[in-house]
Amino acid sequence: MKNRFFGKYYKFISENGFSFAIIVANSNEGKTIQLITSNKSYSILDVDQINIINDNRIDFNVIQENLTFIGSIKLGELHPLRKKVMGPFTHIPFMECRHNIYSMYHTLSGNIEYNNVNYSFENGYGYIEGDSGVNFPKKYIWYNSVKPNQAITLAIATIPLWGINFIGVLCFIKTKDKEYYFCTWNRVKIKELLSGHISLKKGKYSLDIKVDEIGGHNLSAPVKGQMTRYIKENIAVPSKYTLFFGDEKILEEDDSLSSCEWMWD
Repeated sequence: MKNRFFGKYYKFISENGFSFAIIVANSNEGKTIQLITSNKSYSILDVDQINIINDNRIDFNVIQENLTFIGSIKLGELHPLRKKVMGPFTHIPFMECRHNIYSMYHTLSGNIEYNNVNYSFENGYGYIEGDSGVNFPKKYIWYNSVKPNQAITLAIATIPLWGINFIGVLCFIKTKDKEYYFCTWNRVKIKELLSGHISLKKGKYSLDIKVDEIGGHNLSAPVKGQMTRYIKENIAVPSKYTLFFGDEKILEEDDSLSSCEWMWD
């Protein structure tokens, strides 16, 4: 793993609105695990206190200063996208960062005790993605919203490749019956990119995303395989996304528990 990293991001949402995420990374520093809730982020000092079993079950037995996180969560059937998320860029060497999505949505069950408060994850739902490479992009936006049988995830980033820099877009919506792709590799266009507002267009389809309260809590991110950069993530962001086909609105969703990293300014 010299000067490189590999990480997976697991998001968990309970039926009654408690959410958290863990980021498991391997880098020059070995294995690290970070935990983020809606009100705080933590570095897990003993990584063996979280045990991930084939993405089917995750056991937590974290006891450290200012943090008790104990319990077990089972993951239901994973629902990845049907296509490779990076399209033809999957086969290009020397990419700074590569992205993958392991499950746009899946069910959850189990219980967690977080600082002496119990949370049930029966009828909960989750999301899993991953990144690998050398660095996180210098500038990027990441957004995710997941509900039962429906999810959206978006990444916009500056990409250095072969001596040039360009803005790349990966955006996917998956419902129980359909998938929608808004990507650089299928000729998406950015129509608007303002603080908290993104508008994309591909052919007759257009997508509008509005995100409030960008902010967030500190997380470590890789620079040449070292977890030395600080980024901010909020996992309880009010947001709204709307999908159109021409003038027809075909999907609209509000979510008070969406996630966002707005590292663009």
